[in-house]
Amino acid sequence: MYSAKKIFAIFAAILMLLSFLGTLPKAALAAGTIYYVDSSRPDDSGDGKSTATAWKSLTKVNATTFVAGDQILFKSGGTWTGQLYPKGSGVSGSPITLSSYGSGSKPLINGNGLTMNADGSGGSAVYLYNQEYWEIKNLEVTNKGATAAKRLGVNVVASDYGTANYIHISNLTVHDVNGINTDKKNGGIAVQALGTSVSTKWNDVKIEGNTVYTVDSTGIQTHSRWMNRGGMVDSGPWSGFTNVLIQYNTVYDIGRDGILVRVSAAPVIQYNVVHHANMRSGAEGVAIWPFNTDDALVQYNEAYSTHGSLDGQGFDSDYVSNRTIIQYNYSHDNEGGFVLICNNGTSNFNNGTIVRYNISQNDGTRIFQLAGPVTNTSIYNNTIYVGAGVGTNILLINDWGGYASNTSFKNNIIYNLGSGGYSYGSGTNTVFDYNVFYGNHPGSEPSDAHKLTSNPLLVSPGTGTGLTGVNGYKLQTGSPAIDSGVAITGSGGIDYWGSAVPANSVTDRGAYEGVGIPSTPVVTVFSDNFESGSSSSWTTSGGTWSVITDGSKVFNQSLITGEALAFAGSAWTNYTYSSKVKLNNAYANAGLLFRVTDANNYYMLRINNSTNSLDLYKKVSGTMTLLTSASFSSSINTWYDLKVKVTGNTIVGSVNNTQLITWTNGTTELSTGKIGYRMASSTASFDDAVVTQ
Repeated sequence: MYSAKKIFAIFAAILMLLSFLGTLPKAALAAGTIYYVDSSRPDDSGDGKSTATAWKSLTKVNATTFVAGDQILFKSGGTWTGQLYPKGSGVSGSPITLSSYGSGSKPLINGNGLTMNADGSGGSAVYLYNQEYWEIKNLEVTNKGATAAKRLGVNVVASDYGTANYIHISNLTVHDVNGINTDKKNGGIAVQALGTSVSTKWNDVKIEGNTVYTVDSTGIQTHSRWMNRGGMVDSGPWSGFTNVLIQYNTVYDIGRDGILVRVSAAPVIQYNVVHHANMRSGAEGVAIWPFNTDDALVQYNEAYSTHGSLDGQGFDSDYVSNRTIIQYNYSHDNEGGFVLICNNGTSNFNNGTIVRYNISQNDGTRIFQLAGPVTNTSIYNNTIYVGAGVGTNILLINDWGGYASNTSFKNNIIYNLGSGGYSYGSGTNTVFDYNVFYGNHPGSEPSDAHKLTSNPLLVSPGTGTGLTGVNGYKLQTGSPAIDSGVAITGSGGIDYWGSAVPANSVTDRGAYEGVGIPSTPVVTVFSDNFESGSSSSWTTSGGTWSVITDGSKVFNQSLITGEALAFAGSAWTNYTYSSKVKLNNAYANAGLLFRVTDANNYYMLRINNSTNSLDLYKKVSGTMTLLTSASFSSSINTWYDLKVKVTGNTIVGSVNNTQLITWTNGTTELSTGKIGYRMASSTASFDDAVVTQ
């Protein structure tokens, strides 16, 4: 018989062992099994636990209930057709993983046109239902049917479940899902809370580093039927997803919406690139937006080339939402504009949206749109650039069951070279203060007690190339926007580039904060004022060229028939070329050539008297193409200062120091070359040719 002392010692040892086990990480308690799947195997007869005994089919995987810590690895380069729907759930600290092994292309899961059930479940190439603690990564996914139907690439569903935890989706390539664009709840990747009897939501959703393209209708989304508030009615009271992070995804060629987050509390949507959204819907669509969501943080994203003007913006703070923050984003070339802030008038709110420290370049239709009775919107320290020759409106406040109230615009730089203006509708308490309005000043431009209209001295406006390629929107030393703004309480503390706000004691205007960027010393690499009476620096082709006296010595072309060209200089890459130009006959055209390789390859910026326009052309392999035009009324026998600046693929054209054209070539061509003059069936004179770098 054991003595009491021995029994106590055994009991103490057991307690110590239990205590030790309790300190182990949960993953260590559930190491799991690695299963391999290889489409080249003859069958499923192996145990799947080594590459030599790998399973073959989705059927085998789908019939298995996996446990915490298990990994299901598909062989790279393999292809499977059908639905991947493994069973089981992991636990906290020990998820189940779907991934790949080996080298080569990602394993392909082809749903081959699977369609969704009426309740939104099923219908995807990769599917989970009422399962939690999963990681899905390193796969290629497609689900294209013979005709468009409601379908998804990846569908993760919790239904009548309560709180489901931990779904991480990363490094997938999801493409070619031909859903329907009349229903937003299909497309690429979706995480959903469905059901009708038990309130359901997700916690810890991470969708990261995926590439999603050519899908209809939505690229990446969260959706919940547990959404009731503010006039929204479905299964039950609002139950927002928590700890939602959507980042570093690339989403493009999307039928309708790019990234759409619904029914979430404090989601973070950051470092994503969404372009060419809303390509096939013919209806409302936006690149990135939250809906029926509180405290969404939308930051460090790039959105461009969203199609259409029914919405068509890069960003949207949509209705039944509170306190959305849209900051540090780069929006450009979206047909519908930069940002939409809306409330449909039947809900109780879109309240407290903040739009700050963003850059918008050449967005279309309207830069800011406030639709419906949105309240307490703050728009500050944004830099907005609208190029010449377009009618993009800066602001539209429109009716949608009411009008916006208590809207504040402060510390913004509006660099408006277009002809668009401002429409206030019946909005109330719309306040502008401490803004810069430069360029076009339409009659609708707002009053502003501390308005500036002088040139803000942006380093190189209109030359943005990407989220981190917008240094042209910093301020030069001596800018009137430096230290002239107003302090904003709770401004986020940093500018677009991450610099502290304020840098000095006073906040700057625009998205940049700092002491200013010293202007780059200008180096003249070529000049010719023809005062020597010689044109020896120039090589001509066609026409009759000579140096004549017209007050001073000028370079003249007098033959009114045919094409006349003159070339000079070296094979420069990035430079500014300016020259005086005078048209000498009615309906004449003449202009500057740049990046000239030869008579069949160059860019041209020309004044056209017959069409009252300034035109930008390219000629490649002998084919002349009109790239863009701006309205410009010219007169015969009048000197004009014509200037073109070419940086990378971006071209900026000006007349008499007024910028009229900005254009970026999506194709890298005509990357370097000389300068020149050209006209066709016209006579013209030129003077004071200068090239600087």
